[in-house]
Amino acid sequence: MVTPGVDCNIALSHALVNNGAPFGFLLDDSKEAGPAVSVQREAVLQDDGTFLDNQKYFFTVILADKLPNPDGSSHLEDAASMYAALMRYLSQHSNLALLTPSGTFSGLYASGHYATEVHYPDVTLVTVQMSSSGTSFDPVDVTRFILSEWVDGAVYAGDMTWLTTYWR
Repeated sequence: MVTPGVDCNIALSHALVNNGAPFGFLLDDSKEAGPAVSVQREAVLQDDGTFLDNQKYFFTVILADKLPNPDGSSHLEDAASMYAALMRYLSQHSNLALLTPSGTFSGLYASGHYATEVHYPDVTLVTVQMSSSGTSFDPVDVTRFILSEWVDGAVYAGDMTWLTTYWR
C-alpha cells in the first residue's frame, strides 16, 4: 500500500483501476515550498439565484526514472509506468480520489481541460486539474478511505455516506 508523504507525495484511486488500490505519484518540488496540491474554490451562480460551490484541485506530477521518494528511498515505478497509470486514472473521468498526506478528496472529476503535459528529454511534467461536483467536504483520513468501500449502489438506494461504508 502506498503512503502519501512517505513513498509518494500523492496517490490516485479509482475502483476500476489497479484493482481499486491507490497508486502513488511524485509531485514537482522545484518550488521553494516543495510539492503541493492547490485547491481553488468557486461559487457558481445557478439559474434559480442560488450558488453551487465547486472546487478545483491542481497538482504537477513529475515523471522520470529513479526519482527519490519523500522519505529518501527510491521510487519503485519508472517514468513509463507512472505515465501509463496516470492516464488510466484520468481516463475514468469520474469518481476519482486524490489521496494526500493531509487527507483524501473523493468524488472528483477529470473533465474539460484536465491535464497539460510538458515533455523534456529525461522528465515529463503533467499538471492535472480535477474538480468536484458541488458540495464541499473536508478531506477524509487516508487510512479510513483506503479501508472502506461503499455499499453496492445497484442494490442499495440510500445515501452513500461514511456511515454506509463497510470494512474490507
